[in-house]
Amino acid sequence: MDNNKPHSIKPATFQPPTEPVGRQRRPLRPLLIGAVMLLMALLFGLWFVLTATAIKIQTEPQAEHLQVKGGLVLPLGGNFLLRPGAYTVHASTPGYHDLEAPLQVVAEGETLFQFSLEKLPGYLTVSSSPPEAQVILQDTSHGYTPLNALELNAGSYSYLIRAPRYQEATGQVEIEGLGRQQRLHVALDPLWADVTLQSVPSGATLTVDGEPVGQTSDSGITAEIMPGKHVLGLSLPGYEDWAYSIITEANTAQTLPPVKLQRRYATLNVTSKPAGARVMVNGEYQGLSPLAVELRPDVPAEITLSKAGYANTVRTVSVASGAEESLSATMQPVVGEVLVRTVPADALLYIDGILRGRANQTVQLTATAHRFEIKKSGYATVTRTVTPRGGYQQQLDVRLLTDREAYLARFPETVETSTGDKLIRIEPGSFSMGSQRRAQGRQANEVQRDIKLTRMYYLATTEVTNAAFRQFRAEHSSGIVQRTTLDNDNYPVARVSWDDAIAFCNWLSKRDGLPEAYRNGKLITPVNTGYRLPTEAEWVWAARYSAGREERQYAWGNTMPPTGRAGNYADISAQGVVDKTLSSYNDGYVAAAPVGKFDPNPTGLFDLGGNVSEWMNDHYSVEVSTSVETDPLGIGSGKLHTIRGASWRHGRITELRLVYRDSGAEGRDDVGFRLARFAEAAQ
Repeated sequence: MDNNKPHSIKPATFQPPTEPVGRQRRPLRPLLIGAVMLLMALLFGLWFVLTATAIKIQTEPQAEHLQVKGGLVLPLGGNFLLRPGAYTVHASTPGYHDLEAPLQVVAEGETLFQFSLEKLPGYLTVSSSPPEAQVILQDTSHGYTPLNALELNAGSYSYLIRAPRYQEATGQVEIEGLGRQQRLHVALDPLWADVTLQSVPSGATLTVDGEPVGQTSDSGITAEIMPGKHVLGLSLPGYEDWAYSIITEANTAQTLPPVKLQRRYATLNVTSKPAGARVMVNGEYQGLSPLAVELRPDVPAEITLSKAGYANTVRTVSVASGAEESLSATMQPVVGEVLVRTVPADALLYIDGILRGRANQTVQLTATAHRFEIKKSGYATVTRTVTPRGGYQQQLDVRLLTDREAYLARFPETVETSTGDKLIRIEPGSFSMGSQRRAQGRQANEVQRDIKLTRMYYLATTEVTNAAFRQFRAEHSSGIVQRTTLDNDNYPVARVSWDDAIAFCNWLSKRDGLPEAYRNGKLITPVNTGYRLPTEAEWVWAARYSAGREERQYAWGNTMPPTGRAGNYADISAQGVVDKTLSSYNDGYVAAAPVGKFDPNPTGLFDLGGNVSEWMNDHYSVEVSTSVETDPLGIGSGKLHTIRGASWRHGRITELRLVYRDSGAEGRDDVGFRLARFAEAAQ
């Protein structure tokens, strides 16, 4: 062998080893397989029983057929053994809708499940006497009878059956459902009433509320009349119409007594010149001409015509039965004289709207009411109603008032409150408020302002007293000054704030039937006619200028010191109470005095100087206006309000002047107030 040559490898044939004889596999026996499967089934059943939940299903009503689907379901003595999960319950019973409902089984959850079966609808047949009646169930119309097999869900239904000329029928019907057939029959009662009447003679036409119904026969006539109040009428040619009011009730018959018709009267057409005369027949008033009157046929009748300012006209007439005649009369006027005299003499006279010339004349007029108007430009027209008398002269005297006089005549010169305060009428005007720069005692707040008042107002003659204020606030006390009382009933109220004063004004307005002038502490604008505090301009016009009568420097006049009954100021009797006093004047009162005790100013106002100073409506201000201020109200802001007029504490020239201005926020023992109001509301 050559060891250096390569060896070649050849494939060899492979034969698998063969098993020895006697060791071949045997097939499994069927019995063993069955045992294994039985064991597995038992294990599965045990597992199912241990993990499933026994549930009970109840239905109302009880279902004839009950089934649960959705997985392994094991019926168990009327219950079901189910593992947790979603299932569907199927139930059915005759007369009810089939039930198909979800069922959710939860471990350790609910075991009792209840379900309700819904009834099948019922079928209702509705009939009525009469037919063709409308059927309304539960406020819903379902048509007209007869109605066949109306499908309705089970339950209680209210019904209303109605037909024209019949009474409505209402009630309840119970629908059983369950697919059953039911019937409802309703007999409607008539809504009309049978009314029977006869006429003598017969053959008359019967009307009901003006509508013809038929004619009466020898046995009468029966009419079907709906319930309510009606008017029956009978008419027959040659006879008077007959009418009768009747009230009928549904389905309640009535028989009226026989009606004996009266033959028609004769007719007389009465006219007159002038028209509008009163027509009397045999002394009985019939109406105004032109007029048609009915007379008893063939019987003489006395016809009298009368009219104011004319002589009566009397006629006797006789008219045949059923005939129509006319009576025309021209009435003779009765004339009287009226002598008209007027001031001024050139005024014009209008009578019944017609110009008759100058008013100073004698006129002849019929003896009836006439409207006299006397007019002249610049004067208020006067109207009078005058009825002249025949054969007698009357006299009409008229004095025309100027437009201003007529305007003022609308308002009384004085008015009185329920508390006894008297207010006088103040006519407006124009003036200057404030003082000149070099005037003696002048203060910086006395800047001159040009004022124009346009509205007439009322101003109280005295300040409000303790007695009046205590009607509003019973517990109020004005106090004591060094053993001198300020609290007597007839003394002016003091120690009241501005808010206290306007509260009293509103209270008194309401009490006297006037509108309240203030709301939320402010004057209502446009200003009404309620009681209020005077504006500073109104006070100055009445106090300093005496409402246009004269101008004064002080409340008593223009010279110092005051004398006589000038007012209640800081005089020698007040020494020791106030610092500065009038050494040569004695008013007899240490502090306050009764209101109206001293002389009034030319306007008739008391205590515009002295006694107590007075709250004004105005907020305190020192602003300067370069233009004329018309009806200033002093409406502004801030706590301070203006105070005007000297008080029993004042004795210096500065305070005694009527131009003196003060201000304050709280009440003082020498500050009170007086009332004001407008005469009429703003136009």
